[in-house]
Amino acid sequence: MTDQKILILYKSVTGFTKEYAEKLANKTGAACIPLKGATAEALSGFDTVVFGGRLHAGTLDGLKRAKALFGQSRANRFLVFATGACPNEATATIEEIWHNNFSPAELSEIPHFYMQAGLRYENMPPIDRLIMKGLRSFLAKKKKKTESERQMEAMIAGSFDISSEKYLAPLLDALDSSVAVSSGIC
Repeated sequence: MTDQKILILYKSVTGFTKEYAEKLANKTGAACIPLKGATAEALSGFDTVVFGGRLHAGTLDGLKRAKALFGQSRANRFLVFATGACPNEATATIEEIWHNNFSPAELSEIPHFYMQAGLRYENMPPIDRLIMKGLRSFLAKKKKKTESERQMEAMIAGSFDISSEKYLAPLLDALDSSVAVSSGIC
């Protein structure tokens, strides 16, 4: 893709984030490693670090550690992607999540992208499955449901996969544009 040295750093629990990270690495020729065990020294060998993590209870899993490692490294550029069960069209929910995970300055400085993924109950840690079971039970028992609650109840009824390689496009474009800017090709 470019002369730029790119590292894809990810934290994945059910597999969706890892799959997106590997697809991104394949398309860009980037190195791809899990967040666990990563060091600032390792990140320093790259121009650009892209971090990916799952959305979990309104937070981007691993983001705090990834930001700290980037801050301690000599890498020049930091981009972030999140995966989750929300469809990409749920823009208000996704915007709220970004605002909960980034300061206003970070929101303007760090390119960030959302990629719909899905739910894999079979890969969830037991505590997460228990929480989801409780939510399903709560929604099933509720007499008067909002449209949003009805949609959520249907969505979390079982495992599903709404991921697609096409959701990589905005992030790939951002990587391309950062290369064009840094190499003076604009």
